[in-house]
Amino acid sequence: MARALGTDDSITNCDCCGKSGLKFTVIMELDDGEIAHYGQVCAGRNTGKTRPQITSEIKAHAEAQKAAARAEFFAHPAYAAERAQFAARPRNLTGKAAMEFVEAACAAADAVRDVIAAKYGVTRYTLL
Repeated sequence: MARALGTDDSITNCDCCGKSGLKFTVIMELDDGEIAHYGQVCAGRNTGKTRPQITSEIKAHAEAQKAAARAEFFAHPAYAAERAQFAARPRNLTGKAAMEFVEAACAAADAVRDVIAAKYGVTRYTLL
């Protein structure tokens, strides 16, 4: 059965009925794995689901993407190196000197965070 993955306001034409000028489309993963953009009405008609059910599927997919992105980032060596650098910082080191001490590790972790966030379609702040 097709499932709703999200919404897209950059594509405003329904792949099902061809209606154009929609405020947004629902991104649907069809049974064969194909991705289609349906209007809300077509999304409901073609899946037999109500709008609340479709909205719930979209929210569940978004949460699953966030959880997968977090898990991948927290398992990455750059994150572990960043945490280790913070732990190794001398307690008497404060201010600008403290930030310079961890700067390289933070930059590496930020770069990895950006790549993983883009891969899962979430914001980088999701991974904090």
